[in-house]
Amino acid sequence: MKKTKILAGLLIAHVLNSCSLFPEPEPTLPPETQTGANTFGCLINGKVFQARGGGGYEAISKNFDYGSVSLNAVYVKDGKVERDAGLSTPVLNGIGSYIIEHKTGLWYGVDNLNVYGRKNKPIQSKLVITKFERGEDKTNNLKWLIVSGTFEGIILNDNNPLDTLKITQGRFDVKFN
Repeated sequence: MKKTKILAGLLIAHVLNSCSLFPEPEPTLPPETQTGANTFGCLINGKVFQARGGGGYEAISKNFDYGSVSLNAVYVKDGKVERDAGLSTPVLNGIGSYIIEHKTGLWYGVDNLNVYGRKNKPIQSKLVITKFERGEDKTNNLKWLIVSGTFEGIILNDNNPLDTLKITQGRFDVKFN
């Protein structure tokens, strides 16, 4: 009788563990903020991509160099980078609309197998900077910078230029210290 109760308990525990009683919530796009919230997200062919770090990976790697911003956002699952997406801007002169015309301007990759936009220029792309605010000390040295904006574009598969991805509703809000 005890063995039956133990087996029944183990069976119930196994079933409860294998069922998703608490499924992972559906990802949503981050809000369009202008506070330096360090967010990045977009729709890729209509599916949400949102930066999510973990396992030692930062959600967003960022660089500001010679007036250009580069962002690489990762989605980490089970301690591994499952997908990444990013953008590299032209030299920014402040708030306004820009066209991204260079390679690696917009990119997306899945497990480093299906990579889009790293070798080829985007077919179409648009970047709108909604906030570009610098904090400087008395000697005009950059102390902090908040850059926020939206983006969209169509990018090509690096290995098959007939295969494209449509990126829409892209948004980011980052702070450089």
